[in-house]
Amino acid sequence: MSGRKRDIELQRYFDGELGPGQTRKVHQRIQASAEDRLRLESLGQLHELLNENSAAAADEASFDQLWTRVQAGINEQAPLGAGERLTYWLRRYFPVVATAAAAAVLAIILLSLPSLDKPARNDAQIESLETGAEAMSTIFTIPGSKELGNTTVIWVSETSAEGDL
Repeated sequence: MSGRKRDIELQRYFDGELGPGQTRKVHQRIQASAEDRLRLESLGQLHELLNENSAAAADEASFDQLWTRVQAGINEQAPLGAGERLTYWLRRYFPVVATAAAAAVLAIILLSLPSLDKPARNDAQIESLETGAEAMSTIFTIPGSKELGNTTVIWVSETSAEGDL
């Protein structure tokens, strides 16, 4: 096994990231190799050193200056001008407003279309039907509106030489 892979495997062993079978295998290798035991001991020392230094650094850290700088940055920021505010607003809200406007226009168009209901019934009433050898006549009435009244239709058809109507 190469040195880099061995170091990675030792690090994972030290961190407890190996499965049970691989942990046993690496443990046996460490017991058999003085070099691996030395590397594992170095990892332990490095871990202790980092923990001590990070605890000391956290105790010494002062975040007062950080907040002061943040507050100063907020106070320095100038308010946006009217053009910048409009540009910001358009970039942020234009897609939503445009979509809503398009939906409203489409709804208005669809609502203003004439109704596509069934065509009106033809309530025509046949008043007379006469057939003869050479002609047929029909008189029927179609009810109309109150303003226009009814329509009366007289239909006369003559038979041709072949006998068709």
